[in-house]
Amino acid sequence: MKVICAENMGFCSGVKRAVDMALKQKDAFVLGQLIHNPQVVEMLDKKGIKEISSVDDIEKGSLIITAHGTTKSNVEKAKIKGLKIIDTTCPLVKKVQDLAKEFSSKGYDIILFGDKGHSEVKGIVSNAENIIVISSKEDAKNVFVKKACLLSQTTQSIEKFNEISKVLKSNVNELKIINTICNATKKRQDSAMNIAKKVDIMIVIGGYNSANTKRLNEICSKITETKHIETTREIKKEWFQGKKSVGITAGASTPDFVIKEIKKKIESL
Repeated sequence: MKVICAENMGFCSGVKRAVDMALKQKDAFVLGQLIHNPQVVEMLDKKGIKEISSVDDIEKGSLIITAHGTTKSNVEKAKIKGLKIIDTTCPLVKKVQDLAKEFSSKGYDIILFGDKGHSEVKGIVSNAENIIVISSKEDAKNVFVKKACLLSQTTQSIEKFNEISKVLKSNVNELKIINTICNATKKRQDSAMNIAKKVDIMIVIGGYNSANTKRLNEICSKITETKHIETTREIKKEWFQGKKSVGITAGASTPDFVIKEIKKKIESL
């Protein structure tokens, strides 16, 4: 059985930056998961970097803001408490926050394509006065405003973003479209798509709560049989019976050692 790996997969620069920054800390607290990968979260925990769910859970010390960013209110609360803030927010996420703030101050309604419950989206929403979060072209059909700026969560699908843009053009009199999907996300999606067209089955590696990994799974599932896994323990031999080729891709928050372990396991079958 031939195993083919996607050209672009695994850690992106923003995730690597966040992990590197966090590993330099000692006995710090992370507001949520630094990145959406269980193995990395476990590794940080062993180094004394503990996950907390609220700024209220810490009274002193260092607070790490995750790669996905956080709300303005959380940052303000941490400052009032006198906490040392280590901000690992991806620069590309920061850019979306700044754009939301800029165009909101200019009188635009902000339309954000993203997952409402995601920490990145919550952070962006906190930077705008008038903002609408949508997740599909069906949602877009119900948006009627005069003047708006369309932005995107950085890990969304470019295909869906373009579909939403098309719908909004007919609903909004003055529409400013800014594609804020990061290049690393696009590269991983394109690479996964190219491999999926050539193989009998795709293995997508990454956290189940990782937005960009879920996106890769959605894309590949439309093309060929696809399995989304986090670890080698989930691999089933019967998946590969009768298969001549298997493709492997991984989300931007999946570390190399996890990818290598899973590839080795598949090759041994």
